[in-house]
Amino acid sequence: MERVICGDQWLALVERKHGGKDVAVIRAGDEALLVPLATDRRVLLTIEPSPALGRDVLILPGGEVAAGEFSLETANRELQEEIGYRAGRLDFLATIHPWSKYLTAACHIYLARDLQPARLVGDEDYPIGVAAHPLASFEGLIAAGRLSDARVIAALYLARRYLQWEERAAHR
Repeated sequence: MERVICGDQWLALVERKHGGKDVAVIRAGDEALLVPLATDRRVLLTIEPSPALGRDVLILPGGEVAAGEFSLETANRELQEEIGYRAGRLDFLATIHPWSKYLTAACHIYLARDLQPARLVGDEDYPIGVAAHPLASFEGLIAAGRLSDARVIAALYLARRYLQWEERAAHR
């Protein structure tokens, strides 16, 4: 059993029994996170405001998996809402738990390719910018302090590794 301490539609701080004592954890829905890759091997990052950091940040398109929706469906919907593209190909890369000890959410990561223009209206109340950056050198964004979201960094490494594996397999 858990008791909600506080929260909103996206996050809730809840108290749960663990090992005979009360422990606070953050309850949040699962999400789909996308690495949208243009034909020139540039990844399309979004520029969005971060209430936590008080500034705009570079992240990847994504959002909460709605009730009754598969994460694959969420992936293509969020891609259209946030950057105006639909993926002709979505490859599942991994499911990660960004803070597995205290956050309930799972992050389902997809590589999005064969992008076609398609726009859906999103639920954000702010404009979302887009910045294209070569996937091969995203570490420069980390070093410059422009990219710091751990989920995004993990997704970019996973995508680059997947593409390298795919290229090696094609040359066998």
